[in-house]
Amino acid sequence: MKRKYSVWISMKGLICSFMLSGVVQAQSTFDISILAGSCANCHGTDGRSPGGIPSLAGRPESVLKSQMLAFKSQTPPPGTTIMNRLAKGYSDSEIDALAQYFARLSPSLPVVQKETR
Repeated sequence: MKRKYSVWISMKGLICSFMLSGVVQAQSTFDISILAGSCANCHGTDGRSPGGIPSLAGRPESVLKSQMLAFKSQTPPPGTTIMNRLAKGYSDSEIDALAQYFARLSPSLPVVQKETR
């Protein structure tokens, strides 16, 4: 009886560990476009600002990364309004991923030509 019970406990533990490994693996990857979506509030959809706030799309990755790290630092650039508080919420790997994401985007939307009839 004890042996059957211990085998059952072992099997249950094995099944739980397989289930949890999938959850941990799912949490270790993220879709950067979802994280970048929060930037759209100020910098426009896909990082293309329609107003006075600078666009992010198409800017060099190194520039975007260095600016984010400067905002995240203890001494942000003069005139910083909210970016210093926002940047502190990102890990360095998230900043790297965001810089890569926005650098790969075209700075302008593709022009769609209308058909003439």
